[in-house]
Amino acid sequence: MKHLMILGPLVLTLATVSLGPNVQPALGTATDTTDDAGGKLYTNARFGFSVRYPADWRLGNPLPDGIGVTLYPPTEQSLVALSGHMNVVSGTSQDGRQTLKEFADAHRRIITDLYDRKKVPVKWRKDQERSLAGFPARHLTFTYTDSKQGEVVEHHIFSLGRNEGRGIRVKVPLADEARLMSMITTMLETYQPGRDQNAVSPLIPKTEPSPAAPR
Repeated sequence: MKHLMILGPLVLTLATVSLGPNVQPALGTATDTTDDAGGKLYTNARFGFSVRYPADWRLGNPLPDGIGVTLYPPTEQSLVALSGHMNVVSGTSQDGRQTLKEFADAHRRIITDLYDRKKVPVKWRKDQERSLAGFPARHLTFTYTDSKQGEVVEHHIFSLGRNEGRGIRVKVPLADEARLMSMITTMLETYQPGRDQNAVSPLIPKTEPSPAAPR
């Protein structure tokens, strides 16, 4: 069963899979690191990714179904959400699922439609191609004006394998963007995917080779 993943207050185009009523996915954990910087380490038990984050950031509650967590930097009205998801949406990849470009295009459409319904204009910056833990990734950025927070910018960075994907959502007041994104860049240097998200999905049975035709 497919459904949309809830990432913080925003509904995104990341698809997950229901594990059934009797299967409870493990939630991620946060542990103190022992490095000199005194940072902390978040590890997600369901998807295996991990990242070190500053000790003065607050760890929020796990996201639904154990897909990730939201971190709260000391910058007011900002958040950093980390998540994983399954790549189960049909697309044109060699495995019949979404390509990274298709995922990014759908992601942009969903966000634009969501804010259009709220009558909030969204301004998109040019997409960027980048790497996330060694995997090709897309970096989408858009700005809008919030009635309470003023000008806001969001950065959505995600990778997509044949089986799983990883995502980071950053929301910050526009005036604080440069300072927080500098910290995010440093933080993502510690990001580890946990396992090969291009591995064959355990949810999709392997196809047996056809027997050779008799001569």
